[in-house]
Amino acid sequence: MNLGDEYDSVMSTLEEHLFLICPLHHESLKGVSNNSVLHCPACSIAFPYSRNSEGFEFTSFAALEVDEILLNESLYDAKTLNERYQNFLNWLFATMRVQEASFRKSIFDDLNIANNMNMLITSVGNGDDIINLVDMFPDINLNIYAQDISATMCEFTMVRLKNLGIVIKELNISNLASLPYKSNYFDVVFHFGGINWMSDKAGALAEMVRVCKDYGRIGIVDESVGAWLRKSDFGKAMINNNSLWSAEVPLDILPTNVNNVRLEYVLENCFYFLSFIKDPQFPNVDLDVPHIGPRGGSIRTRYFGNLEGVDPGLADVVRSKARIEGLSVVEWLEKCLRNGLNK
Repeated sequence: MNLGDEYDSVMSTLEEHLFLICPLHHESLKGVSNNSVLHCPACSIAFPYSRNSEGFEFTSFAALEVDEILLNESLYDAKTLNERYQNFLNWLFATMRVQEASFRKSIFDDLNIANNMNMLITSVGNGDDIINLVDMFPDINLNIYAQDISATMCEFTMVRLKNLGIVIKELNISNLASLPYKSNYFDVVFHFGGINWMSDKAGALAEMVRVCKDYGRIGIVDESVGAWLRKSDFGKAMINNNSLWSAEVPLDILPTNVNNVRLEYVLENCFYFLSFIKDPQFPNVDLDVPHIGPRGGSIRTRYFGNLEGVDPGLADVVRSKARIEGLSVVEWLEKCLRNGLNK
């Protein structure tokens, strides 16, 4: 038996993981009870894995994200990262004269969180979203999963949750633009702060939609001073204070299979709250409803049926002939083309 056959034999005896996949190949990961790794059958990479006594899972996909992790570490000093992030949050809510708990509650209420939902917190940071969720919805059984590209953030969050006696389903080190979750798994996907830093914003949005269930909701909060404020002293001062606040709302890179898109500016119009659902039936329109009028045709014929242009004088003759015969231009042209093709 060669090494390849031996590896295949071992893989066939491993149990497939319920919700994790290899971010690189989207293959199901496999492992055995009490084992410290999960395996990808496609690339043979072993990902460090652990499960504590409460059933809380932790997995590291850092081996696939060396460049992104190095970029992240170049932006932040890991030793002071958690402290600096907490200082920023304290400053933010004090500056905006808003109670953090009430702000987060208003956002979470809009996500229609309900009992027994699977909820993913992306870029979990210091774990504030998780702590507030548990505090705000004590009577709801919520299956919470979380990820972050920063090992420092993940380790800090694990310790913090343990000290507070909070148990979630799973936490992992991974890239938001390459999530290690099976498709259509989460009822709600949430992101607060961080997408403006990402090198692949479109990929991150696509991944949040991919792992969300059909008709599930995705919510994103991040910095962006409202466009109408950017020429004012207030807007200029806010952007001068933190250049990230000049970022644009990423509406132009949303995946096409989303619907019910809602955009609201929050925190004195310096942050946005963007939410939408994953809609497998979009676009649910009839492209073949005919227009009544001289031009005629439908959305489909006007867009997909376009041919080359003709002499302007000839076009006037066609319009006149169609009008005389009581037909739309499209009906007249289609009649002539069919007659010509059938000769």
